Amino acid sequence: MTHILRRVTALLLPVFLFSSGWTNAQDSSRFIATGKPLMTIYSNFHSEFSQGEAGRAGFALTRVYLGYKYDFHPHFTAAVKLDIGSPDDIGISGIKRYAYFKNAYLEYHTERFHWSFGLVSTKMFKLSEKYWGHRYISKPFLDQYRFGPSADLGMVISYRFLPTLTADFSLLNGEGYTRLQVDTAFKYALGITWQPLKKWIIRGYGDVYHHAFSRSVLSLFSGYKSDHLTLGGEFSYYLNAGPEKMMDKWGASASLSWDLSDHLQYFGRLDYLNARMRDKNREAWSPTTPGTGLTTGIQYAPVKHVKMALTWRSWTPETASRVPSGWILINLEVHF
Repeated sequence: MTHILRRVTALLLPVFLFSSGWTNAQDSSRFIATGKPLMTIYSNFHSEFSQGEAGRAGFALTRVYLGYKYDFHPHFTAAVKLDIGSPDDIGISGIKRYAYFKNAYLEYHTERFHWSFGLVSTKMFKLSEKYWGHRYISKPFLDQYRFGPSADLGMVISYRFLPTLTADFSLLNGEGYTRLQVDTAFKYALGITWQPLKKWIIRGYGDVYHHAFSRSVLSLFSGYKSDHLTLGGEFSYYLNAGPEKMMDKWGASASLSWDLSDHLQYFGRLDYLNARMRDKNREAWSPTTPGTGLTTGIQYAPVKHVKMALTWRSWTPETASRVPSGWILINLEVHF
């Protein structure tokens, strides 16, 4: 019973500490509640090439997000978002579609403090995803190679100590938003974001999740953003990523975007993924084919809520026995 009370206190104490006066009548009387629907569509035309020969080709609807966000108090927001996508997110999506709740949460927010509870977005790669800026073409590195989920059941707290320094703590189920089982295992995550210069930002992240055995992800990201140029780079290590201990994977990613005009942009990203066995007596293990991935292209944004891109994607395996592959795509994003 004492153990349960401690967990409940850990969940609710931050809210009470930072939210004294949140029901201020003066704030509420001046506030007008507002809500808005949310919709995002990812679609593409793709053509695959392997050893110089054409492979699969066709049109694909890779993902649809539908949701609603409601600000019903100066400090309270609720949101729900439905994710309709492929049951297998690796590679080009198949024809089947499955619907999941991607988000369903309550958020309390002030100028410095944020607290969200429910099916929340995780903080693992939010910043790197923002600097990559082309989620409709390719997921950010940590999401693409399954270092962790983009949403999970739990609680996320963030606090801005200084204009240049923010910390966030997450207590999560650890299963991701497509597996919402309840058990006694939790994922604990801590992130620190520092902006030493106006155009330069650094973020360190680490988590630990103990189920059958402990797993941990450590990641370091750095980003630069000017009026026309955006750069991002990260290195990540996943300790005990495999089905057994001593199976790790790690990798690095670098991206850039260059605004050629108000509507035209060049973008590129280079990924490297590898895996290793810390126990040399065991057979080699890999969650996917180790290798190097390249994504590059030209984006055209004719209006505010529409993006289109002509994209080249390739994967070059680390081992000579694997065949390199590539895709030419026309990508489309519509969002509001």
